[in-house]
Amino acid sequence: MFWSTEQVEGMLNVLKTSPDRTVIYKCLVKLRTDLVKDKTGIEIFRSSGGIPVMVRLITKLNEKIMEVVLSILGNCCTDERACIEAVECKVISPLVTILKTIPNPVIQCRACRMLGNLAKSKNGSQCLQVHYAAIAPAICHIIETTSDVQTRIMAFRVCRFLLAHSQFLKHFLMANGFMQLMRIFVAVMKNNEAPKEPDQDMEVSSMIGLKRNQHREKYFEEVARNLEGVRSDIFDYQMLKNSKRNCDYALPKENGSAVELAHEILKCLVLISAQQIGMKAWESISRNTSLAAIVCFVKEDGDQRASSLKILSNFCKDPCAFYMLSTADAIVAACEMLMAVNMPKPLTESESRHCINIISTLSTDACSRSKIRRCGALRKLVAMIRDSNSQSERSSIFHILNNFQYDNLSMELLLYEGLVPMLVRELNDYLTSDDEHHKRRREERLQGGKKRKLTDPTTPESLSKFSKTHETMNSDFESPSSSPRSYRTTSPCSSRSMSPVCKDLLANDDDDNYSPACSDDDDDDDDATNNSSNSGDTKERRLAANRAQASHVLDILKLIEEGSEAIEDTLSDKEDLDEVSSDVPPKLAQFRNQAGDTIDIIENLFYRITLMLNKRVELGKPETLDTLIRAINLFGANNNFANALTNILLESQFFAQIIKHGVVHQLYQLTKVEEVGCRQECAQSKTLMHMLPDFFQMRKDGFAFLETLTNVGESNYGKEELVRLLRCDDVNAQQRAAISVAYIIKSHRLLYQFLYDGNALAMLFDLLLRKKSEDQYADEAADAVTSMARYTLGIVLPEVEPAESEAGICSQELNDSAPMHKDCDMRFLVGGEGEATQTIGFNKQVLCDTSEVFNKMLNSDFREGHDGEIQLQDFTASGLRYFLHLVGCHDQHLTETNYPALLQAFEMSRVYIIPEMETLLQQRLILFLDAQNCLRLLEWALKNYHAELTETAISYYLSASLPAQEKLTLFRAAEDSVYASAWFQLLNDAVFERCRSTGY
Repeated sequence: MFWSTEQVEGMLNVLKTSPDRTVIYKCLVKLRTDLVKDKTGIEIFRSSGGIPVMVRLITKLNEKIMEVVLSILGNCCTDERACIEAVECKVISPLVTILKTIPNPVIQCRACRMLGNLAKSKNGSQCLQVHYAAIAPAICHIIETTSDVQTRIMAFRVCRFLLAHSQFLKHFLMANGFMQLMRIFVAVMKNNEAPKEPDQDMEVSSMIGLKRNQHREKYFEEVARNLEGVRSDIFDYQMLKNSKRNCDYALPKENGSAVELAHEILKCLVLISAQQIGMKAWESISRNTSLAAIVCFVKEDGDQRASSLKILSNFCKDPCAFYMLSTADAIVAACEMLMAVNMPKPLTESESRHCINIISTLSTDACSRSKIRRCGALRKLVAMIRDSNSQSERSSIFHILNNFQYDNLSMELLLYEGLVPMLVRELNDYLTSDDEHHKRRREERLQGGKKRKLTDPTTPESLSKFSKTHETMNSDFESPSSSPRSYRTTSPCSSRSMSPVCKDLLANDDDDNYSPACSDDDDDDDDATNNSSNSGDTKERRLAANRAQASHVLDILKLIEEGSEAIEDTLSDKEDLDEVSSDVPPKLAQFRNQAGDTIDIIENLFYRITLMLNKRVELGKPETLDTLIRAINLFGANNNFANALTNILLESQFFAQIIKHGVVHQLYQLTKVEEVGCRQECAQSKTLMHMLPDFFQMRKDGFAFLETLTNVGESNYGKEELVRLLRCDDVNAQQRAAISVAYIIKSHRLLYQFLYDGNALAMLFDLLLRKKSEDQYADEAADAVTSMARYTLGIVLPEVEPAESEAGICSQELNDSAPMHKDCDMRFLVGGEGEATQTIGFNKQVLCDTSEVFNKMLNSDFREGHDGEIQLQDFTASGLRYFLHLVGCHDQHLTETNYPALLQAFEMSRVYIIPEMETLLQQRLILFLDAQNCLRLLEWALKNYHAELTETAISYYLSASLPAQEKLTLFRAAEDSVYASAWFQLLNDAVFERCRSTGY
């Protein structure tokens, strides 16, 4: 039937003027049946002024009229403009009154439907905000009192549209709405076919996972938990032998209304779970309901699987829900979803993340970990890390695996599945990635590492990494109570297995790293004061610190925001139950400071793996060692990366791999921070001054790593391994062994045997010389010779005191054209064959007063005395000028030193027997000796048989701390000298003699 505007207006006039309720009722039914059934009819009805008439009729006390009016308004409110007009006509107040006062379920259903349509409208929902305090209690009252399923469905539909607003949620919780929702949900999902079991008389505390009036059986379960660290298989059997999968809840069969109600409640729970609920609400929920009703939706073919996983994942962010999630077997359901194969509806990316979040949170409990082990999910988690391209997903799984760090059997399984290569890959990505996230995290960790407080007292045994790490090598490190440098505190295998939350601890530790077995940061200020004298010795204190990372994982729980779908409301009284409203992301900021960063988890896992009795071969592979050293270079040695590397270095089974891969050379690079150069560079830039202590500490830690290898290399196993490598057929292995011998062998007697009998010294020098080397390990050999000479043999240059700033330095500059003295009465003729002769004048009396040789030459019958000139064919003009300058200026040296001239001046001081000048010039030659002039000094010393300067030059060749390329250039230049054979023999003699003088 087509309605014209005049017909509608006439019908509305009848409604306005007729006093007969029967007529009014029939008119309303006619309008609902024939007009207000589609968008065109609603538009005609609204434009004819029907909305104000309906708002006035809603206050009629006749329930039949009220029911039809609410139905018409409910249909009209599917139109946005009709919603605005209804709100402007002040329909909300009478609607709320009806909800509060009319017990008729049909009217309640119609009112809830209309209110839901208003809430769905953007403008209408804004107008409802001021009425939240009245709407929430009214809706909760209907939910609690009505038994009609359709009425409850419509009531929950209203909640679904309004729960996204925090203010409505606040009033909803105050009206006990959450409790009523869960009670109805549990009742709907109750499986009446499940076998009945007697309930245990046990009261659950509002605190997370704690139980009051603990039964004797529960006490023995707590005792059994302590087995997890040593024998998790026994622990799992004891914990799960009587446990059964919760079958008390299931989706109703052959009851479509109940299924619709359950689905509507799930949609409300998605919104509720996305916001903070509070402990008071959880306390009542935990006593009277269960989350197992939600878990039963997590099935391979469940159409509500995504929503239920999202609810459980969101609840994980709330600590108050921990115990309920544990008892509801949420972790088993999540593991089954991850492990399922050939599902009719495969897991989506968001569902997979929800499952990982659930496991990540609940795995902090020992009983939950046993369920993970028993269902075989550990292998799947490792495979997910291997195959995942999502950094956040890998991070979450690493947090899960970190909770198994004290479980020997689980860690063995993880290592067998390839955990170490995955840790190496993740750490490499963290250290080398150019991604902004990784850059920011690296900077944050660097800043945090500088502020890290270490409060462990320094002990004499901590002076070596070897002694400290080997203090209890026969104990089971994986057990928390027997792990080195840990105190006997509550086992991490306790009922909750989470570290005790300490506000002071979290506030004082910038890295938020604390051990789940013990807290080593207590009384931070007192320890810092008492140990102030040892504050610089951070290496020893680091070795005493067993800083396992936090097991709390709330930081990584990220709510998966899913876009809201468009809602197409039908015009029938039964609304579309598939409507989905947008959800609210969780507010996790308050939990951020309680969780360790992913890099901290990787650091802790590396350390824990190296403490295990059975070491995996992957730990000794080159990529593992390279990555750990790279991490130490970036973050310093004050962390568990350094502890992990120390434990690997101490393991004899990895010693050969360490030698072959050249790890010793990489460790030596940590020590190549010269104090003088560092201070000069930092002094030029004030911003680098704060980095100076870090440089020196890194250098100190580098020597500590080498000392660790020294202890292993000088042991019986280490000696045999070095001998085997030196005598093997692999040339590269021989060369690397020779280089390692120079670095780590400190015993002079043992060093002599390796260098002489093992031919290690000849290999080192062959690597340095151009004619015998392919430059493969030449740089390493250069640094190895320097390290052996300086730190093992004690070969150093003679100590020379620099000249005084004013007394020993002359500001005068030499000029080739200026005379050397104001009263020149004699002259020198200098210039060899083929060179122009130069004449340099000087004062005769000054020369005679300086040297008796000059006195005899110039004041006798010698030709020099008659002619007043001295011919010097073996010297240069610059050398003579420097010599005469020293004679005239009373041994004051020039500001800029010309080393060849200095050397010639030294030779003339010897020829003309000037002992004081000779001594000063010899000190000057040693003081300004460098790579460019070392060969010149050596050749002069050998030519003139000067033993002291020969020894100085040889010492410089061996011990000068030069860049590797400069040292190679230095050696290879000497290789071309006419004194090459003598030089090479002197190098060998110097090394062997030093070994024999102190080692035998």
